[in-house]
Amino acid sequence: MALEKYKVCPACGEHNPPVLLECKKCETDLTGVKVVDSASELSDTLEKEDSAKVDTQQELVKICDCGAHNPPQARKCISCGEDISDIRPTATFQKQNIYALQSVSDDYSFVIDKPVTIIGREAEMQDYLAQKPYVSRQHAKFTIVGNEVFIENLSSTNHTFVNNALISKESPTLLKEGDEIGLGGKVIDEQRQANAAYFIFKVTS
Repeated sequence: MALEKYKVCPACGEHNPPVLLECKKCETDLTGVKVVDSASELSDTLEKEDSAKVDTQQELVKICDCGAHNPPQARKCISCGEDISDIRPTATFQKQNIYALQSVSDDYSFVIDKPVTIIGREAEMQDYLAQKPYVSRQHAKFTIVGNEVFIENLSSTNHTFVNNALISKESPTLLKEGDEIGLGGKVIDEQRQANAAYFIFKVTS
């Protein structure tokens, strides 16, 4: 029996039909991504793991004229919005941090370990967010660039807040250690909304 073929998104890992030019989950450019099946994907994964053992500090980024580091698949700069589709990725060497979202109730933690991570009731963290009706199915996107993490709101209904401030849908917001993220709600009169979700952004060197 023939194996199903697909394109694996290099950013979020989503399996996409071979004809797609953009990831259906995170919209990463798939133009140069080869079509694979389960067998060849496993082989590629093992090769990448072997390469990672050689030097875990190397990372490919696109450096915009404004100085911002972007994921290698990015077509627009996450900082200034400039078209960077013609910029070739370059290798950087730096110590990698560990990023996590810790619930304010301290009973749940999620590690952000992919270049692009989408969270929501039907995305990453759904095991925790499924019971939060104010959170959208795909609510927010996190992008790791170098040693920085950006958050972007994807919800058009209940929005996303950082330190109780509504974040823009037009450009990603840089996160810092200790920032409080509200999905679907903010703190009102020192009270958090039960149907929303709240997390503290944690960074470990």
